[in-house]
Amino acid sequence: MRALVTGGHGFVGRHLAAHLLSCGDDVALTYYPGDPGYGNAVEIPRAVQSLALDITNSEMVNEVVSLLKPDAIYHLAGISFVPQGEKDTNQIFAVNLFGTTNLLDAVLNYSRSSRVLFVSSAEVYGSPRPGGLPFTENSELRPISAYGVTKAAADLSAFRCWFREQMHIVRVRPFPHIGPGQSDSFALSGFAKQIAAIKLGQQSPVIQVGSLDPKRDYSDVSDIVRGYREALLNGKPGEAYNLCFGESLSIGEWLQMLIKLAGIEVELAQDASRVRKVDIADLYGSFRKANKDFGWKPRVEREAMLDSLLAYWLDTLSK
Repeated sequence: MRALVTGGHGFVGRHLAAHLLSCGDDVALTYYPGDPGYGNAVEIPRAVQSLALDITNSEMVNEVVSLLKPDAIYHLAGISFVPQGEKDTNQIFAVNLFGTTNLLDAVLNYSRSSRVLFVSSAEVYGSPRPGGLPFTENSELRPISAYGVTKAAADLSAFRCWFREQMHIVRVRPFPHIGPGQSDSFALSGFAKQIAAIKLGQQSPVIQVGSLDPKRDYSDVSDIVRGYREALLNGKPGEAYNLCFGESLSIGEWLQMLIKLAGIEVELAQDASRVRKVDIADLYGSFRKANKDFGWKPRVEREAMLDSLLAYWLDTLSK
């Protein structure tokens, strides 16, 4: 199977590329021009083809899609850091929403036989109503961040293309996920980096934190990318699927698990710049639909996923 992964040089894209190759697929990745992302310690597999692509440039998108005519397209390209979207809403709409519509238009016009996986986000569900958890695919979309709004709009645009044009499109709504290579801008990866630096004697035993009260449903990135391929091949076109662990813990509880794994004693200090003005108090979902339709469920347990993340930062900071 010829697979194209937009945003393929990012954290998840690298893991997805390795998984697709292990399944026997031919893989091409795209990256934003001028930013190939080679600084990430998780290497891009040598067997893949890499192409520069600005997803907001419709001509470039048309050229790539018409040239490759892939069997499968995994659309990961986008701005995924929620605070970045709050700083520049025009940019995040241009990339996450209109970049997606550029890709869908290109597939419609130049590669109608391609299967498309649109990677949405659990952020589309936003703030739950009382009794509204766990989130299911039928939950109301109530995003409270610019990122969540753009993902919800793009999610619905993908549904529209399936409904009106009969394109083969499956949507996935992954909940937060972690793993080697994730930026330290994200909470658990940032904690793991600080803990690794403390353990290696590179930082005083004080961890800078934001709010520790919000609860999150984290999965391992290996489970998520496995779900992407299974959803595209065996999910029902037009449908949306949650990919999640199915339970949430507070950020503080996740942090304490990391500290315990490292076997260190630390102090916590709140950094006001890390506290979001508006945040979702609890975010966890049900993966029952994905399990029913194509047999997916998470395999990696919490301690194992945290251990992998910590090991990555210990190795990276030791070099």
